[in-house]
Amino acid sequence: MALTKIGSIGINTGIAFAGVTTIATLNGSDNVLSVGGTVNFVSDVSIGGTVSIAGTLTYEDVTNVDAVGLITARDGIIVGSGITLSVDGDGFFTGIITATFAGDGSALTGVANTDVIFPDKISLGDGTSTDGDQINIGVGSDLKIYHNGSGTGSFIDNNTGDLRIRSDDVQIRGSNDEIIALFYENSSVDLYFNGNKKIETTNTGVTVTGTVAATSYTGDGSSLTGIEVGIQTAVPKSVSGITTVLDLSKDDFKITAAGITTVDVRGGSEGNSHTIRIVNSGVTTVGFSTYFLFPSGGLPNIPTTSGTISLISFTVHRQGAVGIATQLLAGASVSFA
Repeated sequence: MALTKIGSIGINTGIAFAGVTTIATLNGSDNVLSVGGTVNFVSDVSIGGTVSIAGTLTYEDVTNVDAVGLITARDGIIVGSGITLSVDGDGFFTGIITATFAGDGSALTGVANTDVIFPDKISLGDGTSTDGDQINIGVGSDLKIYHNGSGTGSFIDNNTGDLRIRSDDVQIRGSNDEIIALFYENSSVDLYFNGNKKIETTNTGVTVTGTVAATSYTGDGSSLTGIEVGIQTAVPKSVSGITTVLDLSKDDFKITAAGITTVDVRGGSEGNSHTIRIVNSGVTTVGFSTYFLFPSGGLPNIPTTSGTISLISFTVHRQGAVGIATQLLAGASVSFA
C-alpha cells in the first residue's frame, strides 16, 4: 500500500498501518511527517533516510540489534549497571572481561590481580644492558635479565642494592650437569674443579684438597702442621752469669753474652738442625749443658775476647723423655774476629 499527500488540519486520533506501507510524498513544504501522539507499528518498518529522535528511544524485549554502518552515541553508552562507555573513550566494567589485548599495557592502572600465568613460555629476542628485548623488574629497571645474542652469553644486571638468592641449597652446574659450586644453608660451601671438590668450608676454617699456592701468608703460623717452614731466628736478651735456655721450636739463635754463660735447650725434634751465633760483649766464658755432644768428646774452643763471634751448629739426635737425656750432635766451634 502506498500513501501520498497525507495532510491533516485537525486532531487525528491515530493512523494504523497494517502490513508494509510506503510513504512516498508528504503534504507539506518540508516533506516532514510530524506525529504528536503515539505511532504503533504492528509489523516491519523500513526507513530509507535518517531518523531523528529528540527524546528517549526505548527498546523493549530486543534480543538483537544489527547495525550495518557506524553507531554514534553522543553522550556515551550504558549497558545495564555493569558497563559504561564514556564519550572521551573510557570504558568502565564491573564484571569479568574476557579479551585479547595488544600493546605493552604500560598505561593500565588499578589492576588488582598481580598473578600472571603463561601456560607455555615467554620468548624474547636479543638485548643489551641498555636496550633490546629484556625482562625488566623495578620502577627504574633496577634488575634486568637478557641474552645479548653476540655469543658472550646471558646476563643478570642488578643496578640497585644487593643481588640476593634465597634458597636452602644453591647449586651451580655446567651445561653437562657437572657440579661447579654447592652452597648449603648452615653448612659448607664447596668449590669444584673438573667435577672434583677442591675447597670445602667448615665450622673451624677451610679444607683444601690438593696444593695451595700463595704469594704470601699472614700470621705467625704457629698452628700450622705437616709443613716445612723457613729458618726462624730467636734472639734472647743479653745474658750474663746465668743459664740461657733455647727453645728448639726455632732454627737459629743469636746470643749476646757477657761474663760466664751456660747454654741449655728444651724441646726439639729428632733430625732437626739448628745454629747458635754467640757475640761476646766483654770478656766472656761460654759453656754448654750435657745435652751437647762434641767431636771426640772434647769441649768447643770458644774465644773469650770481647767482640768475637762464634758459630756452632748441631742436630737433634734424640729428643729427651723421662729417664732419657736429649742428645745433640754439635760441630766444632768456628770463630770470627
